[in-house]
Amino acid sequence: MEDCKIWKGLCPDYVKKCKMRREKTMGKSVWRGEVGMNRLFRYFYVSDLIAVVGASISYIAIYWTCAQLLSPAAVSLVIGAVFVIRFISSSLVGPWIDRIEPVRLLKATVLIRCFLLVAVWYLLTQTDAQLVPLLFLLAVQTFLQVIGGNTAFKVVTRIVVSEQLPVANAYLSTLDRVGTLAGLLAGGLLITGFSITVILGMEAVLHLLAWCLLFPLRSGEKTTDKPKWNYWVDLREGLTYLTRDTRLIRILVFGILANWMITPVNALLAPFAKDVIRGGANTFSLLELALVIGGIGMSLIYAKLADRLDLMQMFYLSMVLQGGFTLLIGLTTTLPFAFSGMLLLGMALSLFGIPFSTLLQQTTPDALLGRIRSAMVAASTFSSALFFGLSAYLTTVFAIDTVFLFFSGSGLLILLLLRLQRKTPAVEVRRDEVG
Repeated sequence: MEDCKIWKGLCPDYVKKCKMRREKTMGKSVWRGEVGMNRLFRYFYVSDLIAVVGASISYIAIYWTCAQLLSPAAVSLVIGAVFVIRFISSSLVGPWIDRIEPVRLLKATVLIRCFLLVAVWYLLTQTDAQLVPLLFLLAVQTFLQVIGGNTAFKVVTRIVVSEQLPVANAYLSTLDRVGTLAGLLAGGLLITGFSITVILGMEAVLHLLAWCLLFPLRSGEKTTDKPKWNYWVDLREGLTYLTRDTRLIRILVFGILANWMITPVNALLAPFAKDVIRGGANTFSLLELALVIGGIGMSLIYAKLADRLDLMQMFYLSMVLQGGFTLLIGLTTTLPFAFSGMLLLGMALSLFGIPFSTLLQQTTPDALLGRIRSAMVAASTFSSALFFGLSAYLTTVFAIDTVFLFFSGSGLLILLLLRLQRKTPAVEVRRDEVG
C-alpha cells in the first residue's frame, strides 16, 4: 500500500471500505475510490458550499455599499471592471493551475482569501476610508475565485472515479445554485442590520472553516523530474492542443451557441419583467427564483439517474430545450407562463452544464486540464460580452420579446445545421496522455 500514502491517516475508513483503482496521471499513479460520493468528496463539497455562500454574502454587501458611495454609472463601471478581470484572469491562469499541485493550490487560494478578508476588515476598522479597500477586495477576490474555480474543477478528477464524474458534477451544480442563492439572500438581510466590517469578518470565519474542511484532501507527492517551466510555452501548448482536438472544439462551439440562445435571459430579464410581463421588482425576483429552482431540481434528478443517461444525448437535448424554452418565454406575456418557462429553462441549463463539465474532464489530459478549462471559460466570457452588447443594440431597434425570439430561433437553426453536418472522426485522446 505504499502507493496509497495520500489516503492514509485522515481517511482510514475510506481506504478500508472502498476498492482502489490506479490511474496514470502525468506519469504518476493516482488512486481513486470506486464508489459514488466518497468521504473526500463530501469534505470538498461542504468546503466549497461554505466558500460560495460566504463569497455571495460579501459580494452583495460590497455592491450595496458601493451603490451608496458611487453614482449608478460608476457602479456599472465597477461591474464591468469585474467582468474584465474575470476574462483576463481566465485567459492567463491556466499554466499556473497545471504546474501547481491542484489540492495544494486550492487550499492556498481559500487561505489567502481568508487573510485578505481579515486585512480589509482591519483596515476598515482603523480608517474612515471604505471605497478603495472594498474595490481592492473585489478585484483580488474575483481573481482568486477564478483560480479557485478552475482548480476545484481539476481537484474533482483526483478524488472522484471517472465513471462517477456526472454524479459529482450534478451535485456541484446544485451546490453552486443553492450556495449563491443562500448567500445573496443572507447578504441582503445582513447588510440591512450589520455594517460591512461585520459582514467581512463573518466571511473570513467562513473561509477559515472552508480551509479546515480541505485538510483530509492530501496533496500528491512532488516529482523531481518536472521539465523546466516556461509560462508562454505552456500557454501556447494548451491553446494548440485545444485547437487541434476536434472534440474539444465541438464542445466549445456548442457552449458558445448555448450562450447565444440564452443571451436575452441573462441580459434582458429585468426589462422583460417590467415591459412585457408588466410587473415590478417582485416579478423579476420570481423569474430569477424560478431559474434557480429549476436548476436545482434538474441537478438532483440527474444525480439520481446519471448511470442511465448518455452524456452526449443529454448534451444535445439540453441545447434544443434551452432554445425552445427561451423561444416560449419570448412568446408569453403573462407571469404564470413566464414563471413556468423560466423553471423549465433552469432545468435545461443544468442538463447542459453537467454533461459539458463531465465531457471536458473526461476528454482532456490531466496535465492540460487547467489550461483547457481556463481557455473555455475565457472564450465563453468573451462571447457573452459580445452577445450582451448585441442584445442591448437590438433592443433599440426591436421590441424585447422580438429579441428573445431572434436569439433563440437563430440558435436553434444553427444547431440544426451543425447537427446535419457530415460527422468527421474525432481525434481520440486519453486523459492519461500529455498533449
